[in-house]
Amino acid sequence: MGKLKLYKIITGILSVLSILALGSAIYSIYLLTGVETFYRIMISLLLILLLITSVYSMLDSVKFFKKKKFIISSICTGILILIGFIIAIVIFYAYLKLSDMSTGDIIYKTSLISLEEQNKISDLKGIKIGMIDHEEDPEGYILPTEVIEKYKLKDKNEIIKYSDTITLMSALINKEVDAIFVSSKYESMFKNIEGLKEDQEIYEIASYEKKYKKPASEKTEEGSKVKLTEPFTVLLLGVDEEGETFNGDTIMLISFDPETLHATMFSIPRDTYTTICSGGLTKITHSGWGGTKCVVQTVEDFTGLDVDYYVRINFKGVIDLVNALDGITVDVPMDFCESNSDRLIGPDYEICLNKGVQKLNGEQALALARHRKTLPLGDFQRGQNQQLVVEGMLNQIKTLRSPNDFYNVLNIVSKNIDTSMSTDEMLSFYNIGKSIITKDSDASINITKTFLTGYDLYVYEGYSYAYTFQYYKQSLDAIIKAMKINLKQLEQEEIKTISFSINKPYEKTIIGYEYYSEPRRSLIPDFTQYSLGGAETWASSNGFTITTETVESNDPSHYNGQIIAQSVHDGVLLEKAPKNIVLSIVKKVEGEPSKPTTPEKPDDEEPTVPGLPTDPDIPENPDTTNPGENPEEPDNSGEDTDEDNEDNES
Repeated sequence: MGKLKLYKIITGILSVLSILALGSAIYSIYLLTGVETFYRIMISLLLILLLITSVYSMLDSVKFFKKKKFIISSICTGILILIGFIIAIVIFYAYLKLSDMSTGDIIYKTSLISLEEQNKISDLKGIKIGMIDHEEDPEGYILPTEVIEKYKLKDKNEIIKYSDTITLMSALINKEVDAIFVSSKYESMFKNIEGLKEDQEIYEIASYEKKYKKPASEKTEEGSKVKLTEPFTVLLLGVDEEGETFNGDTIMLISFDPETLHATMFSIPRDTYTTICSGGLTKITHSGWGGTKCVVQTVEDFTGLDVDYYVRINFKGVIDLVNALDGITVDVPMDFCESNSDRLIGPDYEICLNKGVQKLNGEQALALARHRKTLPLGDFQRGQNQQLVVEGMLNQIKTLRSPNDFYNVLNIVSKNIDTSMSTDEMLSFYNIGKSIITKDSDASINITKTFLTGYDLYVYEGYSYAYTFQYYKQSLDAIIKAMKINLKQLEQEEIKTISFSINKPYEKTIIGYEYYSEPRRSLIPDFTQYSLGGAETWASSNGFTITTETVESNDPSHYNGQIIAQSVHDGVLLEKAPKNIVLSIVKKVEGEPSKPTTPEKPDDEEPTVPGLPTDPDIPENPDTTNPGENPEEPDNSGEDTDEDNEDNES
């Protein structure tokens, strides 16, 4: 009777453990909503059947006291318990890793800064404080408003609101305000604009941070309207720093058709001049100062396409991801050397690559993605190289076979990637992965590349001249059309004729890679170089009016009728300028010298528009400057966070 009691106890323990193990396994399988329902149901039914069989076998052996059968059934039940727990642990681990990327907290941090030493925040009195007038901006409006209320700053100081961050920072530089509320990433933000001296010290009066749950718009709690079984868009953001505020150095919009495995990649140049989420007209890279949500909205407005999902990856994470994939194969387009991931320069730290097809490790892949300085097309060619890296990673993913490799990649991805995809949506990538893996081993995702053409223009941004890329609308339209075709929003036009030459190697068409004869944007000229008649002629031709104000002067270098100031700074885009411009005209009060000869300035002429490039790899650079638009070469030393921007050409 003693042994029978022991058998009953063992049977009870094993039965409970088997129910827990297989129940956990079945529940974890249930969580895999993206995986085929049929297989999940069949596996779950099989586990239930095994559970019933093993428990029944043990109970039967105990009932009839069959020692041999009890031992065998107990061992089988133990193995089944082990299998159940392994299945549950493996799936739960993967599920939680995926969940970490789409849920969690966001820490926003704002700082009150000044270019001069100030009192502590509680003692501030009689100063002008600037902030953003954009109620959805956590670091520019929401947190500053809380700080203003907490310290009653409005009672003793003047609070001035600005339309966007660029105008706000400009006001601080131009001493229109004494302090401003801005993201605590202000140092990298100031490095990315011109107008602030390199040795200028920035004083932080106070900082304030707050933790928020990801809002529904970023967690996509209700899910995307587009299923991953249908064509969808992904906005890929490459950032060089952690946190919600960042410089948008890599902005790539990808459309993907899971049925055909066809992707269209559009790298948006970081200096593209467009309207960002706050309403300001500036470089698209500055949209990152408003966080990921601002970048998404800006790209949607810029392209007219809905962004179904975003994926934001840290540049350092690229190294680990490529290494976890055992390297990627890329056709490197040129010889170059680049600093390593820590930005260390010198023979011992540089990453040097030669032109040609080769397998790159993580450091080499990041060097190719970051390098710009020696490229003929600067940031534009860098965007093409980044597409090569992404293409290499997509093709390498299909080689993953072992669970260990999969978990290595998953672990790296969860640490370095933030996405708007829900866990269930990420799991539905199973079907895409299945399509890639089950295809011929030599097959790869079909990728169409794009190239946005345009011209360079230095624009006055309220603090100094800034380099901007002015895109051709026709080039953008061609790219958007290709993406809409891939998204099945437009029908593919039937190709009825084709021409080729056996003497010329076949090259894939790069969408948008053409120069157009569109009118170029014009800038407000420097009217101090004009006569009043010339200024009035220019205004009449461009839809402006001129108002004059008299300024008395006894300066011997002045003469009667000389224009010495203007209400709108030269270099401002015409569409950003008020339609009435006030000119200050000299009235001599004594010792009037003879009037020097000042030729009237003719109306601005349109620059010569280049023809199509003769070499498809290195397009011609259009003439970038309208006559007389820029009186001096602007300082663009703050243009990029890692390199000079002098090579940026279209």
